[in-house]
Amino acid sequence: MAITKGTVSTTDLLADALVVDMDDEMRMLDADTSQYSTLTMSTRSSETTREKFNWLEHDLFPRLAKVGAGGYLVGATTVPVEAGQGANIRVGDVLRNMARGDAMWVTAVAGDTLTVVRQVGITAAVAGTAGDTLLIMSNASAQGADFGQTAVLLPTLGYNYTQIFRHGYTFSNTASKVELYGGREPAQESALKGVEHKRAIEYSGFWGARDMKTDPVSGEPTGFTGGLVEFITTNKQDVNGPLTVDYVDSFLMTALRYAGRPVMYVSPLAALQMSKFNRGGMGSAWRPSRENVAGLKVDAFMSGVYGYEVPIVVKKDWLDFPTTLDQYGGWVFIVDHDSIDWRPLRDRSTKLLTARQHPGADRISEEYLTEGGWQVSNQSHHAILYGITAT
Repeated sequence: MAITKGTVSTTDLLADALVVDMDDEMRMLDADTSQYSTLTMSTRSSETTREKFNWLEHDLFPRLAKVGAGGYLVGATTVPVEAGQGANIRVGDVLRNMARGDAMWVTAVAGDTLTVVRQVGITAAVAGTAGDTLLIMSNASAQGADFGQTAVLLPTLGYNYTQIFRHGYTFSNTASKVELYGGREPAQESALKGVEHKRAIEYSGFWGARDMKTDPVSGEPTGFTGGLVEFITTNKQDVNGPLTVDYVDSFLMTALRYAGRPVMYVSPLAALQMSKFNRGGMGSAWRPSRENVAGLKVDAFMSGVYGYEVPIVVKKDWLDFPTTLDQYGGWVFIVDHDSIDWRPLRDRSTKLLTARQHPGADRISEEYLTEGGWQVSNQSHHAILYGITAT
């Protein structure tokens, strides 16, 4: 028994006898920032029936070629093109050298060498230099000619794998019965694991690695779904410095050329620099907003060469990523959501699976499980800017 004389303060009271003033709400450090996967799953999601899924992509027939090594002289009747580009040209094609202005008519194609009739039209024949671009304008046939040479651009095969995402937790039955501020377990942990699970799918959508490996322990196959970084090759550019409005607009001229429903997902560093465009005399180049587009909360809109107000989503969690050595804190993804699909395996879309513990175990084990992958079609519809650094 303890005796205290004089004033009794809180330090004299039994600690276990004091009522704890605890907010019942659990405060999350990071909110759910999986905007990319949320939008894709809600607008373009279709089941796959295989762990490897395929799709076909088609493009229009090529309409450009380049003059090959050595070029050609003023009076030449043979014109070389760069390796492999002879397949793009048919007998009868009418070409114009965009750098020199003169036109020619193809009468024979042997590998990557063209036999041509020069000085078609009013422009006199001139010499061509290696690297000059030839525009394949049209195809002209003689009167009464037989069926001409044909060329068909075959579709290409795209593929990816499904990946099994799993995030679980285990609590003893005793721990699940005691009273806790903010609610009992495993309900609190279930909410946290749901966010972690969705974030893992989100990161795979951007940086996932496409592959199939064998588990060295079980000997079973393990799929890895490839994200945008595994597919985008055409519109991928190293900024190697801070962004400027001219740099971004010039890049968007190429990046948005084929895009039908583009959304820009930007790091906070990129958003910081683009937000200054407003104060650089560019007016509507950056318009802050809290609007919703197709159910997606948008942070701003970017105006550019093909119109205005491309939605921008600032990925706040990327602030944790370093920016040196082209790391992910200085990246921007421009995604055409008309060419992105989420492909869950049949009956394997995201579920919270309960009672995962052994039958005799005095505990509760649960997990979120998803098996699916990303279909990234027509990689030239999408783009990446990386290597953005602080000013």
